[in-house]
Amino acid sequence: MPTITQGELYTATLEVVEHPPLGVPALDGGPREAVVRLAGERSLVRILDGGDGHDLDLVLPGGYRHRQGKVRLTAHRLAEGVFAIKAGERRIALLRLRDPALGMPAFDPAGNHHPALRPTRPMRWRRARVQGMVSPWETLRLGAEVALPILLQGVILRRRLGVRLAALMGADSRANRLLARLRDRHDGGPLLIRIPLRGWAVIPLKGPDVRRVLHGAEFTPANREKRGALSHFQPDAVLITRDPELRARRRTFNEEVLRPEPLAQEIRRKVAQEMATLPTEGVLTWSRFHAAHRRLTRRIVLGDSARDDEAVTRLLDRLRADANWFYLRARKTDVRVAFQRRIEGHLRRAERGSLARVLAQTRTDPAVHPEGQVPHWLFAYDAAGMTAWRALTLPAVHAGPHDPAHLRAAVLEALRRWPTTPAILRDTTAPTRWRGVTLPEGSIAAVITSFTDEVPFSDGPAACPGEDLALLTATEMLAAILRDREVVALSRRSPLDHFGVRFAVRPRER
Repeated sequence: MPTITQGELYTATLEVVEHPPLGVPALDGGPREAVVRLAGERSLVRILDGGDGHDLDLVLPGGYRHRQGKVRLTAHRLAEGVFAIKAGERRIALLRLRDPALGMPAFDPAGNHHPALRPTRPMRWRRARVQGMVSPWETLRLGAEVALPILLQGVILRRRLGVRLAALMGADSRANRLLARLRDRHDGGPLLIRIPLRGWAVIPLKGPDVRRVLHGAEFTPANREKRGALSHFQPDAVLITRDPELRARRRTFNEEVLRPEPLAQEIRRKVAQEMATLPTEGVLTWSRFHAAHRRLTRRIVLGDSARDDEAVTRLLDRLRADANWFYLRARKTDVRVAFQRRIEGHLRRAERGSLARVLAQTRTDPAVHPEGQVPHWLFAYDAAGMTAWRALTLPAVHAGPHDPAHLRAAVLEALRRWPTTPAILRDTTAPTRWRGVTLPEGSIAAVITSFTDEVPFSDGPAACPGEDLALLTATEMLAAILRDREVVALSRRSPLDHFGVRFAVRPRER
């Protein structure tokens, strides 16, 4: 018989010896992998994946009685490696352990809350030494200095007051300083965090870890929080499609439609027309620029006849405001239906020089739901306008030549300094090993873009398919504004608060 030392954790094959069918999958289905720990009042036999996708716990007498489903079972030790399984006082089976091995590589005591496996003091000490695992105090600081400012500003639709407060507090700088300290303290990260009611979270802080999250097959862009937000107004969008095969088809469709080359000339024409409506003398404010940019967005996406359809934008804003609350706010089906009907009316016209025309000419299967991709294009174009506006604050924009290459570099620099997506979220699709801890399926990984500024358009299989189109539009907006105007920033506020940025403009001397 195998020898099992008190207090140690073992992995073994559990063999059920002759018994009638019990209706318990773990006991009726042949040999199973089990975890065993004998420690007096805290002893346990745990059968891994013992039924209904969960582990089955057999608590030894004197230990904590744990109910698993409707079956309460206890394991009574008879000899080395042999146990009698009882239901109440009735013995129903004998179990034998074969080839026990000390330890369990995939077992994480820190994440296991069963009393029989709760860490003793030495185990708690070892937990504290796991690289990257943050303390409760560090978790609170991450919540207060990283997560809270992001949520206050609005993830999907920016809140004017939240953005202003974040800029006044220097939220990005504070968050980056904290992350830098934690990176040094935890040997480069990634940071491993236990979030109440959510489970494990990972914050990668170095390039290789960021690339693993964004490129790894074990991570999906259809993150739970992202689905809760975007499903308010784009439930069929590629970003929140969970089925990998359907997501690949939707991405291929987006890449084909969003190629900038077929529309480049039309985009330049429309940009020039809308930027010409801005003042050439006096003060240029965000509200004036934003109104022109939204007219431009509707023309590029839906066609020229949508230029003055402010109702479709107002409906989208209502849905985006709800999306800021993720799952916490009920979906307004009536608003979304009204929004989708207005979009479909424009799509039926499929006007020349618009994405609506390209969409109509791109063949795909109905499951892709081409019309369902359009809300994301309207939403994502807001980031192009925000970036172009912030880029106007860069001295290099005014000092250097106004050729497309120089202005495109300025747009990328603005994205690097002030990312429009505060965090790139992924969920694990399978148990994933990080720093000695196995994260269960569904754990969240968050790339903080203000700290990891190399990925303004995300990266990997979920990189923005409209990156080149957005860069072309933002670059042309800068060129059109600077072509006829000299622009000087009036505000010393951080460009993070784009609402408060103002410019003095005057006609450019020829």
